[in-house]
Amino acid sequence: MVAALAYETWTWQPVISPIKETLLSAFRQLLRPLVRTLLRHGVSYAEYAETSKAVFVEVAEADLVAPGDPSRTSLLTGLTRSEIARIKEQLAVRQRPSTANLNRIGRILAGWHQDPDFTGPYGLALELPFSGAGHTFVELAKRYATGADPAAVLQELRDVGVVADGKGGRIRVLTRAYIPSQEDPAVFQFFGVALRDLAETLDFNLNSDSDAGYFERRVWTPAGIDPLDLPEFDALVHQRGQQFLETLDNYLTTKETEADHLAESAKLRVGVGVYMFSDAHRSFKDE
Repeated sequence: MVAALAYETWTWQPVISPIKETLLSAFRQLLRPLVRTLLRHGVSYAEYAETSKAVFVEVAEADLVAPGDPSRTSLLTGLTRSEIARIKEQLAVRQRPSTANLNRIGRILAGWHQDPDFTGPYGLALELPFSGAGHTFVELAKRYATGADPAAVLQELRDVGVVADGKGGRIRVLTRAYIPSQEDPAVFQFFGVALRDLAETLDFNLNSDSDAGYFERRVWTPAGIDPLDLPEFDALVHQRGQQFLETLDNYLTTKETEADHLAESAKLRVGVGVYMFSDAHRSFKDE
């Protein structure tokens, strides 16, 4: 009788620390809405993975690895040195999307609503002639969109729907804040910058003493509310949130003016983001 030997097959699994496991679980929740956005716009996993590799290399070499140490970059990211070299070659020639248009529109709208030269009684934004005597749109553009052609700036504002033609050829501003529409490619720049700023604050606070972190607070309903109350809460957030942000915007505009004498490299970008969240439109619940 021939004895049969049975061999148990097994696959090696890396040991993951509790902290790493919790962190990966948190990123899984973070990625769900982001992956949904990518899939809706035809981005495949291969395209996403290639972008993720590039970000791993960029962050490792910018923040965590001494310059000129590809072996350390490889060890930290898990990518081969040849793959890192290929990614860096691509990064060197890649054209990064510019946020100049978003910033320019924001500066003009802020100036139009806050600069005493362009506001009337009760702080209301004036309707401006394009050019001529007195305070004009050309003056506004030169002050808050330095170096840009005023006619091109006006057309840009018309294209995104934040100005309209008023009486007597004057230009009327329609809104204080610019939020790109879904048809505007700038909406994805807005999307990325907003998420990055929130994530940067969370990362900074995780690595700072409790008293040194940036302000980051949330209020929510652990027990939930009646769905019928959602529209009322949404309206309250829009009203109070806009008032809060306009108060901070007035403060920051004053500080920007006071910092005009500084070189661009010496200035610090700061701000506050306010957002509302709800389970109403989610396809999943938090784990």
